[in-house]
Amino acid sequence: MQPKALIFDFDGTLAELNIDFAAMRAEVEVLARGLGLGGDWPREGYLLEQVEVVAARLGDGFARKAGQLIMQRELAAAREGRLFAFTPALLAAARAQGYALAIISRNCGPAIRLVFPQVDGSCDVFLPRETVPRTKPHPRHPLEALRRLGLSPHQAALIGDHPIDVATAQAAGCLPVGVASGRIGQDDLRAAGAALVLPDASGLLDVLASWPAAPAASARSTS
Repeated sequence: MQPKALIFDFDGTLAELNIDFAAMRAEVEVLARGLGLGGDWPREGYLLEQVEVVAARLGDGFARKAGQLIMQRELAAAREGRLFAFTPALLAAARAQGYALAIISRNCGPAIRLVFPQVDGSCDVFLPRETVPRTKPHPRHPLEALRRLGLSPHQAALIGDHPIDVATAQAAGCLPVGVASGRIGQDDLRAAGAALVLPDASGLLDVLASWPAAPAASARSTS
């Protein structure tokens, strides 16, 4: 089925934001140790999920301070970030072709709006992490976007640059589209289970125009 909705990740998909996640995690761990955390740092999940685990032991005060540290890093990266040159035209063309548009992100809204002040008017639904109780890879994130769009998962493609986005699409029942414009290569996105893999999102609408007639050929032709 041709998608009726396009759900975009932001960082690495529509914009370049170089967040130092290793430094961010180290800073949050220093905070936790200073507040009395002993033992090993949680290994499961990514930093946001690890903060939840640690907050269950240290309380809301840690969660609040960790959130502030994370946002400071995100805002600093956003001040040096930029939209990909194709992003405004891509979103405008998708809207002109009748697609419902959503942008979802684990990043915070203030950081995204620094990079893309017009984000709210460029899509139908914008859901940064603070707007949902569970962020991706939990399927509730795209499912909330689809609820607001009035569409079902099988009517949507979820486009992102990371295996998190592929896993999110699969869990929600959307078409997983990988774009290698972030830190992950095309082979790794295919291995993660992306049904379509593109160098970046600039050619997305052309590829979807032929979907699902020859998805494998479409994916190979962009490699």
